[in-house]
Amino acid sequence: MTEEGVLKLSHTLKAPAGGSLVDVCCVSWLSVGVCVAVAGEWEVCVWGQTNPPHWRRLHTWTFIESVMSVFPVPDAPGLLCVTLGQLEIREARVLCCSSLSQAVLCEGEVQMVLGMSNRRLVSSSYSVATTPLQVYTLTQDGRLQACLSLVCPTERVRTVAAVEGQTDALIGSSHGGHVVLWNVTTGQLLRSITLGDGFTDTTCLRGYSLCGVLFVLLQHPSLCAVEEEEGGALFSLVATNPLTGTVALATRLGLPKACTGRLVEVDVHGSSVVGVFRSGSVCVWQLGGRQGQQGVWFPELGCQLARWGAQGTVLTAHLNGDVCLHSYRPL
Repeated sequence: MTEEGVLKLSHTLKAPAGGSLVDVCCVSWLSVGVCVAVAGEWEVCVWGQTNPPHWRRLHTWTFIESVMSVFPVPDAPGLLCVTLGQLEIREARVLCCSSLSQAVLCEGEVQMVLGMSNRRLVSSSYSVATTPLQVYTLTQDGRLQACLSLVCPTERVRTVAAVEGQTDALIGSSHGGHVVLWNVTTGQLLRSITLGDGFTDTTCLRGYSLCGVLFVLLQHPSLCAVEEEEGGALFSLVATNPLTGTVALATRLGLPKACTGRLVEVDVHGSSVVGVFRSGSVCVWQLGGRQGQQGVWFPELGCQLARWGAQGTVLTAHLNGDVCLHSYRPL
């Protein structure tokens, strides 16, 4: 607990992936409720409370390729997406909890895979032999329902992100400090917006559509505490006009004064941002909140990554292989 927020431990899963943690997330299983999916080096296992407060392993998928990440498919209870490869993604698969099945989504030189609303996944590819950006729509049991190619800008896209409040919009960061905007229903490239000086190396984390204004949350190249004190920022929220391309800085997010170390992991859920530092400490920012600009620092967690779960839940993974579930409440 700090003066600005409470992070309360509710459960601890002891080495649920055998001690080699890669990623963790929450997933809904219709017959069980909210479960925890844990990725180890070669497997993804799902844990649930069939007899609260006790947890047990419900199922495990194993792979011959190394696991890189796992995350839930939005608006699709019981569906997970897992990426496989070494250093770079070579394959993405959809895992179905109800049927305990798995299916290949895409493979090749994949740059990243992102979840969108309405059971959609977006993949970006390095390969010149395939379409760089694809939108996949899934059925409720994880089968491929439709696939759409997006029109690509002239610059290479570095990252893509969903837009809160506009389910058919997708944004991306391209080289040279541009934000690009797509309609994922038609595949049309709507606009490329120049951010200007100070944003050339940023990557977009999330978009927010409000009253015709597109707000974009950007992450700057990771700064240490000394650099931040000299005027840098970890994140910037910019307001853009999608029709004219006008850009204005809305706010910057920095470090609490006592926080030290370098930011190594970030996760965004709605208007909430959680970051993990090399020291193992965690910081939470609330866009528009009372403590939003400097965040709330929790120095004693000693974790290697943190992920948002359902209804204010924060999952933390630790070097000893444990996964902890916390409830977060700003004061």
